[in-house]
Amino acid sequence: MITDWLELKDIDIYYGQKQIIKNISFSLKLGQNTVIIGENGSGKSTLLKIITKLKYAKVKKNSYIKHFGYVRINIWDFRKKVGIVLSEIDSRIKNNMSTSDVILSGYKGTFGVFNSKEISLDQKESFVKTSELLGIKNISKYYSELSDGQKRRVLIARSIINKPDVLILDEPTSMLDLKGKYELLKILSKLAKQGITLLYVTNSIDNVIKETNRVLCIKDGKLILDGEPKAILNSKNVSNLYDYRLNVSNELGYWMTSPK
Repeated sequence: MITDWLELKDIDIYYGQKQIIKNISFSLKLGQNTVIIGENGSGKSTLLKIITKLKYAKVKKNSYIKHFGYVRINIWDFRKKVGIVLSEIDSRIKNNMSTSDVILSGYKGTFGVFNSKEISLDQKESFVKTSELLGIKNISKYYSELSDGQKRRVLIARSIINKPDVLILDEPTSMLDLKGKYELLKILSKLAKQGITLLYVTNSIDNVIKETNRVLCIKDGKLILDGEPKAILNSKNVSNLYDYRLNVSNELGYWMTSPK
């Protein structure tokens, strides 16, 4: 039985002539909730684009990316197994699209018009349960009318409507106020407890949820640290990651930083 849902070996990524990701290798197992941290511009989001098939790595001898054991996984199989919440998705949703249609479109992998008659009774029931789980059952009719926090929850609902094994998120708390941030982190914890494997990116360790098993630190396009949160998230490592003297503490399972 394959437990590694993702394997990367010797991966390089370029934008034009500029190398963004440099010779990165790691593998992730189902049930292993993982956060990728690093400062802005370190290559975190670019790495997610490779993992989610929105961008492709430079091919070189013996390098590869495997999803669920396959170098070339069927894209529809991939979408059933992996839910994705990236900033690009928001811009592809039309202003006049209803909130419910945004969520239901996750069944078809679309961002626009689809035939709602194709949605089965079981799928509609799943839609109701998912909406209740994320606290969005009775929010505004149109997606464009939602707050940033509500939009983020709707996009998560859309990404898990197919009950994927893995959920990938890029900076899930960006642009959110404190209430929205902590409500969203609470939702991620809830999803992890329900068995969805999380892979998420952040530039701040206070977004690392308690259920996280593994931390990958990216600096200047390189993987510089990899391990359990308690082993990685300390003042020395985090100060080096951000090139800034920081104190790191953990209170009741929540990670925090303060300047030295």
